[in-house]
Order: sequence, then structure tokens, then C-alpha cells
Amino acid sequence: MTKRIWITWLSVACLAILAIGAAWRLADGGEEHGQVAGSTPSLEIRWHGGGIVLQGAVRDAATQQALAASAAARLGGESEQVIDWLDITPAALPVSDAGALARLVLLGQEGWHLQRWPTEGRLAVQSLADERSLQAKALLQAAFGPGVVIRVVGLP
Repeated sequence: MTKRIWITWLSVACLAILAIGAAWRLADGGEEHGQVAGSTPSLEIRWHGGGIVLQGAVRDAATQQALAASAAARLGGESEQVIDWLDITPAALPVSDAGALARLVLLGQEGWHLQRWPTEGRLAVQSLADERSLQAKALLQAAFGPGVVIRVVGLP
């Protein structure tokens, strides 16, 4: 893949991510569910544009590596399609079970979007009733622990 094609693909993917994020916030109203308007999630995972974006902060390198490896595996080994903007920060919100979160990355489908705040995890999916969405909710609860409210919502 030439450098020009890669830059074009990355630009289109970033624009798509921004558009979907704006639609998400408008449709869901960031002030609901205890979220402060304008607050940003501490962790986001987006399955968009034939790639996976990992963004935010995790507490340790093992969690970062598990997420990046599962994203590459989900994409058939195409690690260049994984955008890893994860910072390793000891003060990041805890992940109770990094393996469960990695399994969610493998399970995810094009268009899914996960956001994590201190007391809530929200996953946007195409269908609320399909088997993948039900599995995803259970994986998220295991990943973030019992003190975090998990919401699975339909994409706008």
C-alpha cells in the first residue's frame, strides 16, 4: 500500500469517526446517565472503516497489548488497520478483566462504538436483539466489573 493511499484511507477513517461520534452525542445527549456535557470517555473502541480504533487510557501495557492483539486478530492479522491511541496511565479507570474486553474486540462488528466513563460503559450496536449484542453486554460487565453500569444502545 503506497503512502498516499494510506494517508487518504486514514483521513477518510478519521472523518467517518468524527461524524459518527458527533451523531452519537447528538442522538444520545451526553448529559444523560450521569455524564457531564462535553466530558470525554476515558476509553473508546470503534469498529469503523474496515479498521479498529483504540483510544483513551488503560492502566498497564498488558491490557494495551491484549486489546491491540485482539483488534489485529479481528481484522485477520492486519495490524496496520488498528489505530492504537491508548496511553498507559496508572490513574486510568480499571479494567477488571482485560481478556473479556479483548474478546469483545474480537466479537465487535463494523459500526460498533464503545465508550467508558467512571460509572458507565456504553456500547452502540446495530441490533439490540441479536446474539452478538447480548454476548457483548456480558463481556463488558465482566471487563469493567459490577460497579459499572453497562448500557447497550442502538445506533442512530
